[in-house]
Amino acid sequence: MASIVSSFIVLFLLLQDSCYCFRSPLSVFKRHQESPSSLSNGCSGPTRPVTSPDSSDFTLDIRMPGVTPTESDTYLCKSYRLPLEDEAYVVDFRPHANMDTTHHMLLFGCNSPASTDDYWDCGAGPCTDKSSIMYAWARNAPPTKLPKGVGFKVGGNSGIKYFVLQVHYGDAKAFQDNHKDCTGVTVQITPDRQPLIAGIYLSMSMDTVIPPGEKAVYSDIACVYEKPTMHPFAYRVHTHQLGQVVSGFRIRNGKWTLIGRQSPQLPQAFYPVEEPLEIRPGDIIATRCLFTGQGRTSNTYIGGTSSDEMCNLYIMYYMDAARASSYMTCVRTGDAKLFQDIPAIANIPVPVDPDMVMMAHGHHHGMKEPEARNIQKQPKREEEEVLDQGFHLEEDVDWPGVNLKVGQVSGLALDPNNNLVIFHRSDHVWDENSFDRKFVYQQRGIGPIEESAILVVNPNTSAILQSTGRNLYVVCDLYLCN
Repeated sequence: MASIVSSFIVLFLLLQDSCYCFRSPLSVFKRHQESPSSLSNGCSGPTRPVTSPDSSDFTLDIRMPGVTPTESDTYLCKSYRLPLEDEAYVVDFRPHANMDTTHHMLLFGCNSPASTDDYWDCGAGPCTDKSSIMYAWARNAPPTKLPKGVGFKVGGNSGIKYFVLQVHYGDAKAFQDNHKDCTGVTVQITPDRQPLIAGIYLSMSMDTVIPPGEKAVYSDIACVYEKPTMHPFAYRVHTHQLGQVVSGFRIRNGKWTLIGRQSPQLPQAFYPVEEPLEIRPGDIIATRCLFTGQGRTSNTYIGGTSSDEMCNLYIMYYMDAARASSYMTCVRTGDAKLFQDIPAIANIPVPVDPDMVMMAHGHHHGMKEPEARNIQKQPKREEEEVLDQGFHLEEDVDWPGVNLKVGQVSGLALDPNNNLVIFHRSDHVWDENSFDRKFVYQQRGIGPIEESAILVVNPNTSAILQSTGRNLYVVCDLYLCN
């Protein structure tokens, strides 16, 4: 365990037990040339970069190597060397984590990791040189999607030769069964030059104190922006248990414009900004966190443990490649006079459905017994009964379509000419975080499926005869698409 001082060092550098790996039952439709292999540490995932069959892009699995924390509030780090020297761009992040075991995780980029060990206690920080936060996750947040043409620059002269994964494990009781954890994130990297460079702007409090019993405590941060024009496209909020709402604003000529506002008790994803906007030199970026001290018997301070608090707003932005900065921070306490004019919405907690809080915590067993019994006794659909009547499926390992680039397959059919019709979700992934207990889809913020969701394929040659459904569907399965 890191000391209190180390925790604050970690905090300044900041300035979910399951290993999520999807394999469709229709495994003939592979997305990559290499299938995940089982590692000796018990985690499942590819052991080296996985290339795409029809492009120069590749993915890199960045995971904890099967760790079992023995103390609560343990911070562990692991480094991964970028598998190329030339300039490249990270264009996608896909988390593999669960809040039941992981409090939060961060992905840093730097040139010099703090250790060469397989993994290490990173209470003193992830890197020995300047590090940039590239990705952040907490509370079962869904994947983050970057706009087309936007990427985080790595390799070359970017100052990033290594990725360093930092995972904060909260309660050690989650490891009473001594299982091995492989929390992490898969990044997609392309060597193709991106016209717009992504970056993270972190607004963070260093000195907030939350008195016990106080109903409303404000933590305000504000800085004058002095870099080239940036375009925020997503934001993420982060507090611990006492946070009620976090709001970020751009102030220009006295006018407050909302960047984003969200409850930190919901999945801590990168959500799309409220409205398209730009931040120019001279603008002020202002952040307010609303806390409550109710239920506490002593002061709560900013710190690195789960019983402490944090007030963080991450703004993901893009800039013109010629003048881009990949990481910026603001830790200046906001002036009380300035915040007299903050919109009232920043002082109102975001209503949170208890079901959503349970989903954020990964608690899917909170269903009442009658509800569970009703689900268990649901009759089979006709389609399921047909499959039970002797219908036989067999994988054709030699079919030329094994390298078709498709996502999760939600439906298959034959058209009148016996061509194969594939209904798939492309880069959208459905998992345990996609729906609440009322089966309401929770990831509409990532937008519609950009690729063609319906493919008509020659069953003999696997040639794509027709494709449709681009930018039309948000929710797609065998029975529903809208």
